Amino acid sequence: MLLSIQKFEPASAGNDQLSDLIFLHGTGSAGEMWKHQVAFFTALGYRCYVIDLRGHGMTADPGEHTDLAVHLSDVVETLEASDIKFPAAFVGHSLGAMISVTLAQSRPEMFKTILAAGLPGRVLKPVTYVFKLFMEHSYDHVKKSNMHKNWNWRNRTLMETNKHSLEQIVLNFGDLDFVSQVPQLNCTLHIAAGRFDPVAPCHYAVQIHKKIPNSTLKVFELGGHNFMDNFRDSFNQWILSGLK
Repeated sequence: MLLSIQKFEPASAGNDQLSDLIFLHGTGSAGEMWKHQVAFFTALGYRCYVIDLRGHGMTADPGEHTDLAVHLSDVVETLEASDIKFPAAFVGHSLGAMISVTLAQSRPEMFKTILAAGLPGRVLKPVTYVFKLFMEHSYDHVKKSNMHKNWNWRNRTLMETNKHSLEQIVLNFGDLDFVSQVPQLNCTLHIAAGRFDPVAPCHYAVQIHKKIPNSTLKVFELGGHNFMDNFRDSFNQWILSGLK
């Protein structure tokens, strides 16, 4: 299915030598998470494309079985219907990083580089279990009470994400493993990890980096899973260094 995709032109005359940037968010998030990156990079002359995955942000959820292959199909169909100049640079967070790394193996011609933030090397069983409990016992209660309306953007957006889309993550993503099944990539992979990330543990990022010769690793020492929120400037600089 075609996803919602927003195109942001450079603030001034763009440089044709610069790669287009494609931003992919994670589970329970939306393209809006990239607003600070879009502002930063359009000011530098980059053209930015921001995608909302199915059931997230401005993209509806058709209520179908949704695994990684379905997300990949959605993203490919959306990219092929756009005017993006390939190869492009993909910036992904969490699920968006997983999609980027997986897609690059089957469609290498689309990729100049990947900047993968919070890439889950493995989906931890306790994380899956806690998220499943939340969906079964808390999601509906919080949603009906509207208490989330006053929460911060991250938590509020999670609650506003389509319930079916979130449940499909619980059901279909538990066995993904980028540590044992090392991605085979033709492009450079830049990995960013939060030292205290409970969703995508830093030591998995270290292992992936060691196994992929054409990769770099940046650790945000005080960062959790959403370290780009707290370290906005250094995160932007990390992306910029990867693009250069």
